[in-house]
Amino acid sequence: MPVGITDPIYNPVDFRLPLDPHKVTEQLTAHITPYFDTLSNGNYHPEFVVGGEVSISKSETNRDCVDKAQHRSAADIDGLVVIADAEHAENQHGGWGRPGEACAPAVPCPASSSGRAAYIGASDFHPDWGAIPAVDLLEHEIGHTLGFPHSGGGDGYTSGIDLMSNSAAPRDTDPDRRDGPATIAVNRLAAGWIPVGDATVVGNPGTYRLVASNSPTGPRVLVIPLDQYRFLTVEALDATGFDDHLPHSGVVVHEIDQTPTTCRSGAATQPCQNEYRTQLPLSGKAPYTDLLGAGSAWSGRGWSIKVAVDGGGGWSVTVGKTD
Repeated sequence: MPVGITDPIYNPVDFRLPLDPHKVTEQLTAHITPYFDTLSNGNYHPEFVVGGEVSISKSETNRDCVDKAQHRSAADIDGLVVIADAEHAENQHGGWGRPGEACAPAVPCPASSSGRAAYIGASDFHPDWGAIPAVDLLEHEIGHTLGFPHSGGGDGYTSGIDLMSNSAAPRDTDPDRRDGPATIAVNRLAAGWIPVGDATVVGNPGTYRLVASNSPTGPRVLVIPLDQYRFLTVEALDATGFDDHLPHSGVVVHEIDQTPTTCRSGAATQPCQNEYRTQLPLSGKAPYTDLLGAGSAWSGRGWSIKVAVDGGGGWSVTVGKTD
């Protein structure tokens, strides 16, 4: 990034971080690859390779930088990670990610065609972080390249239980943490990391078993339809691994809204097929780490949830109607 660049996203100072693409690639491989490998239970194993460097003029923007990287990317690159050598201004966001455009079925879909990319400024690779950069923001932006939307509704990045909200939540508990928290079950389900067979669609009141949504197998999420476009998800979170910042294990309820107007899909008849669906935590209050423990109950949207621990190390959830 040239000194004097006019893009307001950048801090208007002369400082530029001397980033070495080879070292950065090693850092991403050492920290982000195992994060997603674990998060997906082996279903997503990103590999990072050096793509080179691009430069832009003072009048160009961060979007122009990513576009130049896209046009220069090799035909076997599925997605881009672009890191600026300039830090962002304090009143600006740290980065962005996009899944890109869909390609025709049964043909290669390189980033040069789709535009799939994650971009961040230099701040999270500043030497003040120590030997390990703060990779949680880039993990968040890579989540967007997978089509994951923000969660937390209109209250900003306030959810501490989802990578796609406050990715720095674990660091609020342990300053040495660099990874973000895990992500919620609906994202795992959308990505295929939870197979459809491990999601239970609830049509009638009853008692259902759940294991933690980060488990490799088992009933990991309840789906309660509300209407054509909206549904509730009920999942259990274990206060271990990437979620060890949680005060305790327990159950959380989200409302997933895929109405076309919510998803910015235009016409009311057009389905929601993008990363703009809303994912609103309903049980608890921000940062939503006050999970429903054994003996707890919640009701809303015409349904009630009662939580108990079962003898097999999982959770027993009794679902009822309140209408």
